Amino acid sequence: MSNHKKHQMSSFSDLKGTSEANEPVCETKNHSSLNKKGSLALALSRTVQLKRFPIIARCTFLRKRPDLVSLLKGMQNNSTDMPPRLKQYLTREVLWDESGITDKGQKVIDSGLFEAKERGLYHIWYTDTDPLLRTRPVLMQRDTAFFDPNMKGWKKGADAARSEFQVKQPVQLNVLEESFVDRNKTEPKHYSLQLASLEPEVICSPEKSAEIQLEWTLGFSQSLVSLKGQLDMLQFKQNKTGSRPEALALSIDDFGDRLNDVMAAIAGEFDGDWLIEDRRLQASLELIQRYPSAVQKLQIGSLNCSGLSTVIGRFKSVQAKHIPIQPVDQLDAEKWHRFWLEDFYSRKYHSSSETRKHQSQWLDHIALNDFELPLKEQQSLLSEISRESQPQAYWHIAAMADLTPSRSRKLRMPISLVNEDVLDFDELLKQLSGGEFIEHIIYSDRYVHTSRHSRNLNSVAAYFTDAEGLLLTLGKHSGNEEDLPDNWSREILQKVNDNHGRYWIFVGSEYVWCWECSSGLDFIRENGDRFSVDGFPTFTPKEVGELPRYLQDQINNTTAEAL
Repeated sequence: MSNHKKHQMSSFSDLKGTSEANEPVCETKNHSSLNKKGSLALALSRTVQLKRFPIIARCTFLRKRPDLVSLLKGMQNNSTDMPPRLKQYLTREVLWDESGITDKGQKVIDSGLFEAKERGLYHIWYTDTDPLLRTRPVLMQRDTAFFDPNMKGWKKGADAARSEFQVKQPVQLNVLEESFVDRNKTEPKHYSLQLASLEPEVICSPEKSAEIQLEWTLGFSQSLVSLKGQLDMLQFKQNKTGSRPEALALSIDDFGDRLNDVMAAIAGEFDGDWLIEDRRLQASLELIQRYPSAVQKLQIGSLNCSGLSTVIGRFKSVQAKHIPIQPVDQLDAEKWHRFWLEDFYSRKYHSSSETRKHQSQWLDHIALNDFELPLKEQQSLLSEISRESQPQAYWHIAAMADLTPSRSRKLRMPISLVNEDVLDFDELLKQLSGGEFIEHIIYSDRYVHTSRHSRNLNSVAAYFTDAEGLLLTLGKHSGNEEDLPDNWSREILQKVNDNHGRYWIFVGSEYVWCWECSSGLDFIRENGDRFSVDGFPTFTPKEVGELPRYLQDQINNTTAEAL
């Protein structure tokens, strides 16, 4: 050991136990789970390497001081009757001045904690450059020997003060302190304390190394690390040092939000991406569909994996619950939709109203906000679902189509068109409007944004030249909206369950013709001066009373204005 080191250690009888606060009173924090049912919850575990260093340092602890809190509150209520010596003490500690309680004093009142400074020789277990915890003290023991320890200096002076062993921000750690049992006996006791700062003067070579277990639970509103294990602590007796085991149980919640780092690694297991702003895992149907009910609930209920490598280290085991998910792109979203429909219809027969309700709720989920997924019903579903590969789903849909009654007062039947057939567009519009003179047209469809949509809407307007038109649709995600035909206006819808359908409404002088269509405007394919059918659209007649409320209100407003 160097002469400088010997000189510093020769006065340890003066250093040991020199604290400005004598009563080591502190309570361990209680942490309750903040994860609500159904929200993302992760549990990760791995081993952590520790090393024990003898360190001469100046330390500042935050200790419970109920007596000081009581004194400060007394000063707030009536400072004139306080003894001068107490005022001088509070002034010296910058807790009170002539203008009242200082900011520092208010912090003591609010937290109940006050800085206690001391200097001594400590034996401190540090994490050994852990990727998450870095070099961090977890268990500290004050050296109480009455002899000079035989230790080899490693860092001192500026090298020690500026090293990774310094503490500048408060950290929670366990402290092993001597507590008097009676006049002749002492026994060590564990306390969980906040270490506000640690300024190393001399750092000796590590004495011991150990492994402990790290358990990390985190979610959108929780991040808590628990360290558990057994460490060797020192016993100082009769000019010699012994050791004994001491259990470590420490909870840490002050190292920041690292959820995105972990979720990015989990997303990599799916060849996907973790969307930080949306807080969702974006992955393709092929890698999601194997998890039970994942597509249906738009979350992975449970995931277990081992050996997960992240930017904050490798974790031996990872358990995740309720991982929010979404499709990769529009094409993938359409595959998710088809998967959901096949699963929904293959389970059992559903009525038309029940089908619309459940499908609408799924389509309105926040995970699908960025995709254009129209409601699909009856005829459009029969054309998409294979009778060979999904026989149960196919026949349940077919039964629904057969059992859905038509309550029309007029003798109207559904109009079904066939893919690639020539389309007599004028004749179709004549059928839809009953051949009457039409004063107002209302077309409701969530997704009317493309040039093809605009062109086909212009074709409708060209047939009804004297009619005023209203387009009800969602706002476009990006870019400018397509121009509307003359005499047409646009009203922006909000995503709600009852506006999934595509409705054609023709208001004549005597009657209101209402139809629900299984396809959007892009079923009309224009080839020069001819039209053909793209897909298998079906127009189903509706009475006004069968329409969603927002359309009934529009019809009532339109007819009221006409009167």
